[in-house]
Amino acid sequence: MIHDSKFNEKGFTLLELLLAISLLSLVITITIGIFVSGSKSQRKIIELSVAQREGGYLMETISRELRMATAIAVSQQNNQDSDLVFTNYDGDPTTYELNGGRILRNSSPISSSDVIIENLKFYVSDTFIDTQPLITIVMKVKTKDTTIFLQDSIALRIY
Repeated sequence: MIHDSKFNEKGFTLLELLLAISLLSLVITITIGIFVSGSKSQRKIIELSVAQREGGYLMETISRELRMATAIAVSQQNNQDSDLVFTNYDGDPTTYELNGGRILRNSSPISSSDVIIENLKFYVSDTFIDTQPLITIVMKVKTKDTTIFLQDSIALRIY
């Protein structure tokens, strides 16, 4: 027996379609939100990695040369930055200074343009000044959205 009633036809009601579209929209919105959040986190991690890598390189470069230095002088530029002047192992005068967000060694940049160095300060300890000076380097490394502070202390190998 065949029924011609509209209630027996297969299909979806308008309410069912609206509910399905609403649920699909909600799922897509949540998924996009998670993706955007993940992308922002990844970008932040990459910037932090760049700042740490560059800061570590700069600290190691300066520290390596300072360990074998002989005569040392620190000159104060302003309240935040200072220059370091010393005689290196080969007897050559060497200067480290901050200029325009870059660290310069004898007027040549050693920091990359990927980061901005906002603060560079050198401290020479008074306790060991005549025997083995202890020099502390403090720098502020900044990328687009990340700022890190680095500090290292180096005992000179003056014997």
